[in-house]
Amino acid sequence: MWMCLDLKKVKKAMMHTVKLLCVVFSCLCAVAWASSHRQPCHAPPLTSGTMKVVSTGGHDLESGEFSYDSKANKFRFVEDTTHANKTSHMDVLIHFEEGVLYEIDSKNESCKKETLQFRKHLMEIPPDATHESEIYMGSPSITEQGLRVRVWNGKFPELHAHYSMSTTSCGCLPVSGSYHGEKKDLHFSFFGVETEVDDLQVFVPPAYCEGVAFEEAPDEHSFFDLFHD
Repeated sequence: MWMCLDLKKVKKAMMHTVKLLCVVFSCLCAVAWASSHRQPCHAPPLTSGTMKVVSTGGHDLESGEFSYDSKANKFRFVEDTTHANKTSHMDVLIHFEEGVLYEIDSKNESCKKETLQFRKHLMEIPPDATHESEIYMGSPSITEQGLRVRVWNGKFPELHAHYSMSTTSCGCLPVSGSYHGEKKDLHFSFFGVETEVDDLQVFVPPAYCEGVAFEEAPDEHSFFDLFHD
């Protein structure tokens, strides 16, 4: 009789354990589902800092100061002339909403203006991006020795390319990004990012750009074409 009672207790305990495991599994599934369906975050109204672009082969392509206005969707990048052995240096202003790209030569006060049909870029997480994961860079347990980031990825079908972007978990500041296309692979790194822009005039084309005619550009012309060997 005691054996029967003991067996009943064991069976009851096992059933209770199975139920608990089912609850835990359901919770984990819910968390995983919520993570995979997280909506893309939005960049702060203004950001600025240093951006470095390298090819996947390890070649440094560009490094300089960037400024981004997420509300107006305007971007300025000025290459650091002290760390590049070049005869000319990149200075570009892009008005993504209008689809206009300015290549500025302040030394000679000249300007080149092109249309930009493809207007997506890695300063803003595309609305159809997928949340891949949330991870710690560095240590999650030691104070000020880690950074929690969210990883997003997606595709640019028009460019036959895919991308990945990492942002801070709190604030949606850019940390790094990668672009993989048929003709090139790029990696972007962002340093010293601030949520302000010292001079908003950086988003205004110089007076010598006024009246400059548009140059022809292919339909797939994009932000990523700026960076090449």
